[in-house]
Amino acid sequence: MDRWSPGTLGRVVALLILGTVVAFTGEGFFLWLSTRPPMVDVLFAVLAGAGLLAAIGRVVWSVVRRSSSRSEHLVDVAIATSLSYALLLAFGPAWLALPALVAGVAAISFTGAKRWLFPLLVLISTAGIAFLHDVPAFAVAETLLRSVVTVVVLAGMGLLVAYAAEVHASRDELARMAVVEERLRFARDLHDVLGRGLSVVRLKAELGVRLLDADPGAARDQFVQIAELAGSSVSELRKVIAGYRQPSLAEELRGTSSILSLAGVRVVADPVPEDLPAPAAEAIGAAIREGGTNILRHSAAENCRVEFVREPAALTVRISNDRPHAGGARAGHGLTGLAERLAAVHGTLDHTGAGDEFVLTARVPLDLPRKNS
Repeated sequence: MDRWSPGTLGRVVALLILGTVVAFTGEGFFLWLSTRPPMVDVLFAVLAGAGLLAAIGRVVWSVVRRSSSRSEHLVDVAIATSLSYALLLAFGPAWLALPALVAGVAAISFTGAKRWLFPLLVLISTAGIAFLHDVPAFAVAETLLRSVVTVVVLAGMGLLVAYAAEVHASRDELARMAVVEERLRFARDLHDVLGRGLSVVRLKAELGVRLLDADPGAARDQFVQIAELAGSSVSELRKVIAGYRQPSLAEELRGTSSILSLAGVRVVADPVPEDLPAPAAEAIGAAIREGGTNILRHSAAENCRVEFVREPAALTVRISNDRPHAGGARAGHGLTGLAERLAAVHGTLDHTGAGDEFVLTARVPLDLPRKNS
């Protein structure tokens, strides 16, 4: 499951369930054929079996393969149940497995108490019909045990897809929340820089206008202060846009680790190197942030390792996780953007997928020139 998306998992599970249903139905059919039934009965059994498989197939393909909302498919389940009991009552114990198959499929589709109450009623009625056909008690017990296992396995396989889809959606939501939080942080910075400055500019402009006639000199001083304040605000705004007010590398690591922990990923990280040049720390922080987002979107990771390697002239961060999705090693928009950002500061980005591990490696030089603000 670790390398499959919910859609792929749904297709595989649907095919497995349908294959199980076909196998059990075929077993009962050929076992019954060994009794040499009349051709009319064979024709009826073929038509009833085809209808049974069609009804079950509609339920499984709709609920499991397409992960559709649970509309419960009452009509299809009713048709499948009627046909399974018709075959069992008409042609005997060879068809005892059919009601259990229907019960397992119903458990996938139904919700609430019906999910388990319906299979229970099916199992009890199957045992009663077996006794009507003079099936020995030990054989009835064996049939019930097989039926219970069949119901549990089929229901578990079907519900697995729904839970996998929910986990996948939760990871996407966490990744989206991380992006929203970053946008809110940037918006707060802009508000702090521009909101305060513009409020003071407005007050001083109003004061200057009132002083124009009464005290031109004082008015001129106010307008000079407005110009100075505007220049200061522009300088701070440039710093925000250039990234000078980004969180520290330690804050980026703590934030990413917190988000991954909420998604059930265990993070083990090296201590953050100290006394890093600001441009290098910003670039490595961006790599950690994108690495966390990549883990949430493109893996079912349970473990993440963050390693720092400091060299005399460069700093390398290595972010590894287990259980990547298929295709997780291909560069997406996020990794492409990160590579461009690192290239702008003469850094490099590498990502590899080896077996059950995905590794993101970012390296930046430590002798970067400081940007002018």
